Amino acid sequence: MGSFNVLLDNEKAQLDAFVEDYRSAIEVTLDGLTEEEVRRRLVPSATTLLGLLKHVTWMQRVWFEECVGGTPGRE
Repeated sequence: MGSFNVLLDNEKAQLDAFVEDYRSAIEVTLDGLTEEEVRRRLVPSATTLLGLLKHVTWMQRVWFEECVGGTPGRE
């Protein structure tokens, strides 16, 4: 049962649980794939699984730390 099925006590705990669920889903999706497979384009755009992983990594590192965590961008 994931964080989408059980509401937690506060918003930060719920957000952390959602992010952890998404991390796990990405890990399961990419586990066992070759470099060629993660770089393959499966849609007409330039989107790849590797590109999605890079986007998620950036979102967590930059957006969450700055916008949610309050860490200034220059640090």
